Amino acid sequence: MWTDLPEKQKQNYQKLITNFASLSEAFAQKEEDDDSIVAPIINSKFQETAFQRCFNAFAEDIANTSYDASINAGSKKYLVGIKTFGLKSGDQKIAQFKSIAGSPEWAKLIDEMQANARGLHTKAEINDANHKLYVDLAHKIADVRNERIKSSKENLRGFKLDSTPVEAVYHVLMPSSKNETPKISVGETSYSSVDVDNIKIIGCTTVKKPQNFTFTDGIHEYKWSATDSQLSMKFHNTEIVLEKWPVHYVEDAFNFFENLGQQVKPVTTESHSWFLNVQPYSGFNAFMGQPKLARKNHYRENRIAKVMHDYSDIMTAEQRDRVKIKLNKLLLTNWSTDNEKNEMVQLRKSLIKDVLKVNNSKLTQTIEKMTYRPGNELELRIPNALEFHHRYPKFFTGHNVLQPNSNKCIKDKMKRSFKLKFMPSGDKIDAYINQANGKAIESLGKQSTLGKWVLRDVFQLKPYEPLTNQKMIEMGINAVRLTKRNGVIELAFTWIDSDNKPKDFWN
Repeated sequence: MWTDLPEKQKQNYQKLITNFASLSEAFAQKEEDDDSIVAPIINSKFQETAFQRCFNAFAEDIANTSYDASINAGSKKYLVGIKTFGLKSGDQKIAQFKSIAGSPEWAKLIDEMQANARGLHTKAEINDANHKLYVDLAHKIADVRNERIKSSKENLRGFKLDSTPVEAVYHVLMPSSKNETPKISVGETSYSSVDVDNIKIIGCTTVKKPQNFTFTDGIHEYKWSATDSQLSMKFHNTEIVLEKWPVHYVEDAFNFFENLGQQVKPVTTESHSWFLNVQPYSGFNAFMGQPKLARKNHYRENRIAKVMHDYSDIMTAEQRDRVKIKLNKLLLTNWSTDNEKNEMVQLRKSLIKDVLKVNNSKLTQTIEKMTYRPGNELELRIPNALEFHHRYPKFFTGHNVLQPNSNKCIKDKMKRSFKLKFMPSGDKIDAYINQANGKAIESLGKQSTLGKWVLRDVFQLKPYEPLTNQKMIEMGINAVRLTKRNGVIELAFTWIDSDNKPKDFWN
């Protein structure tokens, strides 16, 4: 990536980073007669924002992926993990699995590792006793990490059938050590998926902590720490250096700060973020609701009769009876309460299982189409929507989208429509506010395109697989952020820490 970036932008980036580092002596604790050379300081947040500013990069805000920015370079798109650490430092954290590591399945493996190691005195003994457990957990770690990587790549690629290749890299700035000539080394290495088929266990890190171990996939070397549920990686620091920047310290850093002028930054954007509220039969799981087939004029009964007639010759008598009974109950019952809908879901699963045994793809597709809502149907929901529109009446459009003294939307759909831009891909659609209280954001065009992208690519769900809270934890996505910029509403999937909500949080 680094060699493909415009030279002028790289020079500007170097200037920002080295100018910041030139003030390092202001942060160093030194005695007056101490002649030691301090190590250059790089603030990681400043590094991220400087990178985004210089290379017109979008700030990735998805937890647990380590992606900090994305760049659309035209012929190629890049996902970038931005890191800074000393040139002589060791393994670096690349992913956090805290929520997943606490699950019973993962916890059982970790407990067994510790139990197996009791009474053993060498790493070799522990490695023999725990080898299968290490392999099992390494595969689970790899599967979750690979899902997150794939999701982020599809998020950047967008829902339009964009064939532009997406490459993931780590961009690293590595300052020199204390008492060395001050400089910053620029490094780059691949941010690749874990090659699951080539995972090989290296072994436990220490005898005292047998639940911590290292493994490799032939591309990178990883270290799992069960204590803090972190995955680290060896970067081979000196081998990935592409450039070295000299750093010159200012003579009086404190004088520089004393004379800094004050600048007022005008607010040019408005944003709101909220948790994704996963409902079993609506919103992101709208396809799990009751079928959309019409009921008038015995339409459902006639559809059942036609299917049984068209496919009767490929089913046994027993199969025909089972399919017909379940189709009748599923389509002719009005499932109203949550308990009834749960029963409907189980009945539908049982029906599909019976149909799959017939081993006819056309029959399977026909039954799925009859018994499910469209598989890519979804709605983006605004929590506490009525209050939101009262408090921010002009956020989506230049006027209120609700009728006066009512929870109903204004009748003209075009007057409650707006441009919705998906970040970081930059894809745009025409969207509008819909339903009671203006609670739903829907596409003016074909909803299946958006649904396919969000459900299949962003969340990596299989067709008709519901979105769950556990899946959101695995993907590191539990919220959305809408940002109004230059009259366009930008939507980005993100993660919000429930204990540290952002200023723009809406509930």
